Amino acid sequence: MSTKKKFLSLEDVANLLDVNYQLIYRLVRKGELPAVRIGRVYRVTREDLEDYLASSKTTAQGGYKCSSCGTVYASAESLKFECEECSEPICFDCWKRKDVRRCAEHQ
Repeated sequence: MSTKKKFLSLEDVANLLDVNYQLIYRLVRKGELPAVRIGRVYRVTREDLEDYLASSKTTAQGGYKCSSCGTVYASAESLKFECEECSEPICFDCWKRKDVRRCAEHQ
């Protein structure tokens, strides 16, 4: 596999990361790993792959943090809402129970 290719197949990505192809396919289908669909095949840019890995690395180290209350969650599912000003993540508790619509910086 050439290291100069801008677009990688899902097989290339799986081989680079030493994981199963199905895992990469599921990440693409769920929208976690951005990909372009050309006909029946998906292609991932190196830049998108690097961005995904960087975001996964930071969240794996510290979890997902609410920008309003600072609570750290193990799952991104707890942070489905966003600050109206800057789109930073806000947890379910702040949004629904406390009626908070902005992060701590914009309150």
